Amino acid sequence: MTEEERRLLGALAWMCEQYLSDGANTLDHLCMSAGEEAVELLAKYGLVEPSGRGGTWTPAGKALLAST
Repeated sequence: MTEEERRLLGALAWMCEQYLSDGANTLDHLCMSAGEEAVELLAKYGLVEPSGRGGTWTPAGKALLAST
């Protein structure tokens, strides 16, 4: 991943953590299309493991959150 991708994905990850997180490592997009697309994109980069109505952070996703 390029530095620019890392920065963009870091911002998206933190937005998801702030607005979609249940506080227990799980994201719930509440069937909002923007949230669904965000989780899908993070999953494409291996940062989220999709499940049900959202997903859970992978070790790579947690590392990205810790580094940004």
